[in-house]
Amino acid sequence: MKRAYKVKTIRNKIAACAENNFEATRAKEVSFIMVAKGVLGFRESAHIVKVGEDTGCSISIASGKKFGTTKSILSLVNLAIMPGKSLVLNIKGERNEEAFREVSKIIGGETDGNS
Repeated sequence: MKRAYKVKTIRNKIAACAENNFEATRAKEVSFIMVAKGVLGFRESAHIVKVGEDTGCSISIASGKKFGTTKSILSLVNLAIMPGKSLVLNIKGERNEEAFREVSKIIGGETDGNS
């Protein structure tokens, strides 16, 4: 009787899943290798965090053995990014193109981080 109950329960779960039409969605993830043309300080790090929040993307930057994400401004500042330093930029989210344009402007030194 215990086995019959298990089989019945499993069949009900499968039938319930078959009734729901789940559309598989996967967040877009892109990675880029860049060379910094500007210094990444507190102001620029805060702007990168703001870009991540506005676009709904998770942004991470790796430089050498150090790694920083948009979850912590200090982790980005701790990267000590100076002009000429190579970076690996990883952006995960639906609006990753927009986030990349903004972050590349900041790292490229085209903006001061206030806008």
